[in-house]
Amino acid sequence: MLKARIVSGILARMSLAGLVLVVEDEDPVRRYTVSLLEELGFTVLQASDGVEAIAILRERSAEISAMLLDHSMPGLSGEEVLAQVEREGLVVPVVLTSGYDRASLERRFAGHDIAGYLQKPFRIEALDETVRLAVARRAQAS
Repeated sequence: MLKARIVSGILARMSLAGLVLVVEDEDPVRRYTVSLLEELGFTVLQASDGVEAIAILRERSAEISAMLLDHSMPGLSGEEVLAQVEREGLVVPVVLTSGYDRASLERRFAGHDIAGYLQKPFRIEALDETVRLAVARRAQAS
């Protein structure tokens, strides 16, 4: 009986956590981030570049609770992805991930609506807090 309640509680938490899109061109970093998010109870979609991210957002932006967007990627940069998302009116809270410090990112992205910043390498606690705040922001907006 207790075990069934624990399992149902875990499943309920997982379903409430939300759907997160991870946009990261470095395969090991993407896989690691996805595994941490899944451990935290999120459902995760992955994109290895900006073009793939925009395609996923066009199809599923209404379902996506938050997007972790790598700042530096070949092809479309995080900044270009963000500009395209805004141009198309795709609404999703964006958490920028980067090796650069937060202050320089805040200056660079001052004109954009950014839900949070994560400096790589990040700890699971920072990931959890930042993504949950972005997801809560999405929930409040709808």
